[in-house]
This record gives sequence, structure tokens and C-alpha cells, in this order.
Amino acid sequence: MAKEKLISLPQTRGTFMFTGIVTGEQSEKFYEDKTTKTHKPFRSVSFGIKLNEEDTVYVGLNGMVQESVYFNRGEGKAKGIAADTKRVPWKDRNTFAEEGYRMIGVTTGVKKITDAKGNVVNDRKTLAPYDACEEIGQNIKDGHSVFARGSIEYSTYNEKHQTRFILGQLSLCKKEIDFSAEDYVPNAQFTQVIVFTGIKKCEDASKFEVSAKIVTYNSIEDAEFYITNAELANLFRKKLKPYTAIKVWGDIAVEHDTQPVEESDVWGTENKMERVASPTKRLLVITGADPSTIDQDTYSEENIDEALAKIAAAKQAQEDYGSKESASGTWGSVGSIEDDEDEPW
Repeated sequence: MAKEKLISLPQTRGTFMFTGIVTGEQSEKFYEDKTTKTHKPFRSVSFGIKLNEEDTVYVGLNGMVQESVYFNRGEGKAKGIAADTKRVPWKDRNTFAEEGYRMIGVTTGVKKITDAKGNVVNDRKTLAPYDACEEIGQNIKDGHSVFARGSIEYSTYNEKHQTRFILGQLSLCKKEIDFSAEDYVPNAQFTQVIVFTGIKKCEDASKFEVSAKIVTYNSIEDAEFYITNAELANLFRKKLKPYTAIKVWGDIAVEHDTQPVEESDVWGTENKMERVASPTKRLLVITGADPSTIDQDTYSEENIDEALAKIAAAKQAQEDYGSKESASGTWGSVGSIEDDEDEPW
């Protein structure tokens, strides 16, 4: 059952899209098919996609058996067809075939088949996340050239802001990717609605950090974006007030963080070497924004503060409830497991 929605603010959604070569198939986390502590079937996939010889981003997906799935039908004015959504029992998810309806799920094309015309094409399917994990886990291999698209999730762990790329589509490329080809250009992009809160110059004077808030289903997360174009950064500084929402887009970059390290208690001279302090850091680099999407009212500071207060109160109530129930011995803890731009800047 979905958690009750605590806040009324609209979500500020983000999407990603990139192509690359699969890596990480041998990892234990690549594909998991297990039962949770609450005895529910659970599947997940997690692997890397190399953008070039040096840079890798990581994608993931997980799913559980559900009570039902949903199929929708688009509007067809010429034929007098109204848009509609149908709820279908889980057991019928692969047999429901009412004309015009398509499952709301994950699009996969991770194995090749020969169609009726003799063409080799992707075996395209739309699946529930639980089934999509199996389809991907059983067919994707290291070295496969893939196209990935999906949503971006933001969270905070140990006071560090994190981003996760959740698959909504994974397909084999028509042509194998060759990083050494003269015309190869890495393709990794994102689009995101942000609630702008500020901009400042980084220690690296060629880069600016944009601070923002991201509104999710039941939380408000802090996030950082970057701008390397001084003219664009100046527009953000002059045109945007704090708590203004705006749609932005740009490139997903990978920054390698190294620092010199000195070893102690060694024979002879110190061994000075470079090591990766944080193996990599994903940067969302804004290259454009749509001023027609500016919204100065919906995500006001007052509205954000009110939503944060509700989130904090709900979290405290849950902690209090858990501690009381644990003390009574009646409950134990369980594991928990997009658009045409007009006049872009």
C-alpha cells in the first residue's frame, strides 16, 4: 500500500537519458531475486553504464509483486475516444489485451528477435518493475551498448546529497558503441524542475554551484547543480529570486576527485601518491533553462517551510510510535527494504 501523501505541493520531476556500454554484470548486486523480511517477492537490478573509457554512471530498478497494475489509453478525438486508465489484477497483467490500452511500466528491449519482415529488432516490452528486473537481469551482459532513460531520485544520507538514476526504459542500441571512433561524443543528459534557492561561485572559478530544493512525493530534498557558462550563471543570479521554480536541463558529468596522500611509518622516504578520495562524483551541469516555466508562487518559502514542518512532525510521530510499541513488546522493527522548450536561455 502506498504511503499517505503528506504534502500538497506538486512534485518537481526530473528525467535522465544516456547511451553507453554496460559494466558490472559480475557484481552480486547486478540482479537479485529474493524475499523481503516481510515475506514479499522482491527483485532488483543495479549496474554501471560507461559513457567513455573513464566515466561510468550507475542505474538501478527494483520491484515487488503488487496487488494490481494500471493500463492507460490516450485520447483519440477523431474517433471519439476519451483518455482512460484501467486497474488490472496482478495475475492478469500479462494477459490483459484490451485494444488501445498500454501498461504503465518499464519499457525494455534487451534482446534481439527477427520480425515478420526478417529484420533483427529489439524484443520490445512494457513490464511491471518486478518483471522488468528479471527481463534485464537475464538478458543484459557486460559490453552491451544500451540506451537508458528514466527518473532521477534525490536523497540525503549522512548529510551528503545523493542522486539515483531509476530505469524507466532500457534498450539495446541498433549500432555498437565505439569509444575510440573519431565521431563519438558521450551522450548523457537530464531535465529537471528545480526550486532555486541560490547560486555561488565555486573554488574552481570556472564553475558555479546552484542550490535548489526538489519536491518528491513525500519529502523535500536539497540538491546541487552546476553551471560552467558565466553568462548563464549571471542570468540565474539576476533573474531568479529564491524559491522560484524553473525547468532546467543539461549534461550529466563525472568528476574524479583525487588528492595527494602521504604514508607514515615506512622505510626510507615517504611515498607520495594520488588516490581517489571519493571514487567519482556525478555532477548535473545546467546548460539551459526555460524562462516560460518560471513559477514564483507555488513553492514560496512559506509553503516550503509548512511542508517541511509536516514532514518533520510525521517523522517524529512515527519514531515515537515505534519506540512505544517496541517498549511494550508487541511490535518489532522490520527492514525496509517530457517537452518543447520556448526561448531557452
